[in-house]
Amino acid sequence: MLSVVLLLACSISVRAVVVARNLLDDPVTFAATTYDFVVVGGGTAGLTVAARLAEAHFTVGVLEAGQYRPNDPVIDVPKNFGTAVGNANYDWIYATVPQLNVNNRSIRHPRGKVLGGSSAINFEMFNRPAKQEYSAWSALNLGKGQWDWTGILPYLKKSETFTPPRPQDEFPTVSLNRRRSALPALVDEYLKYARDVLGESVVSLVDFVSAGFDDASLVVDARDDPFHGFVGPVKASHNEWYSDVANPFIATMNSLGISTNDEPDSGNNIGIYNCPASVDRSAGVRSYAAPAYFAPNSASANLVVLTGAQATKVNFAAIGTASVAAKSVNFLSGGTQYTVQARKEIILSGGVFNSPQVLELSGVGDKSRLQGFGIESILDLPGVGENLQDHAMVPLSFKLTDGHHTWDELRNNATFAAEAAAQYAATQNGILASTISVLSFFPLQTFLNQTAVESTVSSLISDLTQSITSSSALRILQNVVQLVWLQNRRIPQLEIVMIPGFNPTGTVTVPTAGTSYLTVAAVLQHPFSRGSVHITSTDPVAKPAVDPNYLSVAFDKAVLLEGIKFIRKLASTEPLASHIASFNDPPASSTTDEQLEQYLKLGLESLKHPVGTCAMAPREIGGVVSEQLLVHGTVNLRVVDASVFPLHISAHAQSTTYAIAEKAADTIKLAHA
Repeated sequence: MLSVVLLLACSISVRAVVVARNLLDDPVTFAATTYDFVVVGGGTAGLTVAARLAEAHFTVGVLEAGQYRPNDPVIDVPKNFGTAVGNANYDWIYATVPQLNVNNRSIRHPRGKVLGGSSAINFEMFNRPAKQEYSAWSALNLGKGQWDWTGILPYLKKSETFTPPRPQDEFPTVSLNRRRSALPALVDEYLKYARDVLGESVVSLVDFVSAGFDDASLVVDARDDPFHGFVGPVKASHNEWYSDVANPFIATMNSLGISTNDEPDSGNNIGIYNCPASVDRSAGVRSYAAPAYFAPNSASANLVVLTGAQATKVNFAAIGTASVAAKSVNFLSGGTQYTVQARKEIILSGGVFNSPQVLELSGVGDKSRLQGFGIESILDLPGVGENLQDHAMVPLSFKLTDGHHTWDELRNNATFAAEAAAQYAATQNGILASTISVLSFFPLQTFLNQTAVESTVSSLISDLTQSITSSSALRILQNVVQLVWLQNRRIPQLEIVMIPGFNPTGTVTVPTAGTSYLTVAAVLQHPFSRGSVHITSTDPVAKPAVDPNYLSVAFDKAVLLEGIKFIRKLASTEPLASHIASFNDPPASSTTDEQLEQYLKLGLESLKHPVGTCAMAPREIGGVVSEQLLVHGTVNLRVVDASVFPLHISAHAQSTTYAIAEKAADTIKLAHA
């Protein structure tokens, strides 16, 4: 890979520096001001909601633990995605507690510690899930708040400026017809158990069953105008450089029944497609929350951002006997504690790990857990920190035959690397402006026959029914939705990611000199396993315990194992097979289920999409925030980030997180109109 010094020379003039008049490093001045809104976290969602509220002439103060890093090639150069991971200047460097089902390994979980949050260090993919997945969000909130596809689509569009792919960047379209299986009796049996446990007074399961199927009233047509925005802050575009292994990869996927999808953002994401990236092609740089939302508003007197400041606690005042109001936020800066006041609301946008941590430190969470730390219970909300869901992935690597053009050329060929740097400096395009772009999403039925599907689901039902009496209502309802999704061929269960180059895998962490690689990852989309994030002490600087509980439900392991087998089959099928020199990791000698399962445990990692720890759902079933994103029991404390996802989606989380924040801003403005 090119050195950071060389890349700095390439990118120094790419993006004009905006003088941020109200970017502070002075905590005394910040704390001396009372703002209409205090936003905790200047990340993907935090800067979005802060900027939109400032545009409405409210005064907004943002607390951000990281720093503003404009014109930083580690962030800006698209091909540099992943470079910031493990670097404390950009990354919180989270890791899980040892995971029992993956050889007690601790799995790293990068989170952005920089203005712009994880949008500054993610892998830039900017896609959307199946529309039915948002329907499930709506069902879990009893239809309130317009969290279905129709309600969220306007905000997906509002956040983006979309550039369609050039004709030469479009994948060949292959149409493959599919039929949907009927809901088998074994799933209906689980519904019977669910009705018995939940009772008739909680919710109607009909809503949750229907959330798993298509909404026939949502008709989709052409891709451009109905589904994309053209004046939003975040630039979404497509690669203009592709590896020469991409075409045989796509053709082989087509031959295995994975059709090309030329409208993946329409609410139907099944198939293989060219994924948009959060890249500004005109400048050749990453488009993320800081330049998209903060920079255009950085000279506004009513938007103030304090960097190097970590929120530690929200302070409340009682309102009657049933609710509380958030009044102020304590924060640390330079080792000193300060407090900032809010007139109207406090908005937590700390992310999936930090938001539940701040809530628990503030006395909001499971009462018995908090009392164990000597924290006064302000609101007993057992759901805080629970419901953690993540996209677990297992990458496999293959050595390619000689002569291929992949990202490995930047490592193997100094002349090519210098030419690429010169091209990027001159025109802001080429290989250094490229990202991961070839994604595939498909249901179980694509790689398992109906008998295997029913056998796998039958085993899952047995596992779920054994634990149903100890499950929360939220968990039971999630299981109902996910079980129905398994029978809907329009809901993906597996993602296949093509990486045109070397990537560390289970047992091979260093590439061989002069060798080109293809890395292909299987990614579980809808895990039945659930984890948690909870504080480990009252020290606000101590990281919480992150426990995704990977593979605690055997079904998750079974799907990933089948994903590994599918990738091995893919690499052995023409035309791709002719480009594969050898199976690298796992080696070709690993053939049995036992050997591949052992590799799965060695190679499993996070796709870096944790969600759900402050779930948006009614309090009665275990939710943390309402459909208005208000923390239950409060009148003015909201959570606006990916922690509010009640169920995971078959997409990378970035674009949906922006949409949530855009929608939240309109909700808040309406509440204070």
